[in-house]
Amino acid sequence: MGRIITLTFLLSFIFVAVHGQDVMVRKNGSTIEGKVVEVGIDKVLYKISQEANAANFVIRKNELLRIEFGNGQTIWFDKRRERSSERSSERGHERNSPVVQDEEMRRNKIDFSPFKALDSGPGFGISYERILDKSGYFGLLLPFTLTIPDSYYFPVGSESNDNDQMYYFSPSLKIYPFGQKRVTYAVGPTLYAGVGKRWYNYTDYNPTTQVHTSRDEERERFRMGMIVNNYVNFQITKHFQIGLNAGLGPRYIDREKFRSETYRNRGMEITGEFNFNLGFRF
Repeated sequence: MGRIITLTFLLSFIFVAVHGQDVMVRKNGSTIEGKVVEVGIDKVLYKISQEANAANFVIRKNELLRIEFGNGQTIWFDKRRERSSERSSERGHERNSPVVQDEEMRRNKIDFSPFKALDSGPGFGISYERILDKSGYFGLLLPFTLTIPDSYYFPVGSESNDNDQMYYFSPSLKIYPFGQKRVTYAVGPTLYAGVGKRWYNYTDYNPTTQVHTSRDEERERFRMGMIVNNYVNFQITKHFQIGLNAGLGPRYIDREKFRSETYRNRGMEITGEFNFNLGFRF
């Protein structure tokens, strides 16, 4: 009698251990049984042995269709197949509905730009981005940029255009055609407006005294236009990323004001920007 009880206990333990394992289903239909340790941004870490010191194995998430956990929960990595499965479940072909996979990247991001180059000069900036939809195809970016002049003073008789101090606000719509991935591409329009100052240095010559007199002129400046930007983001960790963007577009307004006079420098011209940033997702 004791042997029967012991054998029953061992068989029950083996049954629970086997059926308590997690099953990773590949897109090609093959399966891997083991214990899932961690589901990361682009990979899944798992063990194939129950021992604590067993080796860890890695499989990329883009190879997986779903994970069926030993507790009955199912996580899908292919939303189209998941929706198809849900429809089949509603028709009675499956008994249990899977749990929706929620391993998408965070929808908020703050970027710091230690280097940003515009046609008005080099600078730096900070921005906030919000992913607008659950699928991660659209984002709203709100950047603030400061460009700084190379110098406030110039050699006698010179006049420079590279001496602007400008403050830019440039809301942008970002379109992610492939969604949110570890390496992400986006494109979209940027409407920018900038206010600031421009310094000019003039030299006046008095023929009677034969004396050159230098004077500085500070003008208030306003600019507005649109840029079509291209973005590339590299997701290094779950929260940290590196980004680059560059774009070109028309500048509609470029005005300077000195005292009571308003100057319009030029008509519509092409303007551009290049930006390197460090981002934190949350």
